[in-house]
Amino acid sequence: MKKLVIFTGFFFLLFISCQEKEKEREEPVATNQSNYEVASEKYSDLSDEALDRMSTLDFDAWGELLAEDVEYYFPDGDANTRTILKGKDEVVNWWKSWKNNTGIDSMEFTERVHVPIQANTRLNYSGLTGVIVISYFSNRMVYNGQPADVRTNVAVHYTEDSLIDRFYTYYDRTPILKVVNANVLDIVVKKDSVQAVD
Repeated sequence: MKKLVIFTGFFFLLFISCQEKEKEREEPVATNQSNYEVASEKYSDLSDEALDRMSTLDFDAWGELLAEDVEYYFPDGDANTRTILKGKDEVVNWWKSWKNNTGIDSMEFTERVHVPIQANTRLNYSGLTGVIVISYFSNRMVYNGQPADVRTNVAVHYTEDSLIDRFYTYYDRTPILKVVNANVLDIVVKKDSVQAVD
């Protein structure tokens, strides 16, 4: 009888111990703060507004949404080799020159998806924290009557004042190169250089 009581007690303790271990596995450990969380929907609306203004080809109106120290990144290289425009004046003037020199007739953004994220730790590459909106959409550009359809991904970072200070673009430039028959980045740079000499 004594052996039975000891065995039963030992079995009971073992059972309770296993239950406690199982409970620890099921309950996630609480942390102070996640690296990322969903940001306010207002940033999706701001990103939509930026696309609306850009699609009108009114780059002064689009520029009203940019911070003075904005940086615009093109998809023509890797992290250290891609073309970067720095400062609101340079960014807006580049796009005005693009409009004047490439034969663009229209630009339309459809099938838009915006995902607003609050980065609580520094992001790789940019080193920034705060709100970034990851967007993807279809961009139909018509150059001299010829369409170029490009599926596009962008990541836009916002300042505390809700202005865009980083604009990272990712897309296949091949459809544009075929329609324009040249690298659009080269066209704008070369024509601007010629005009500066004149």
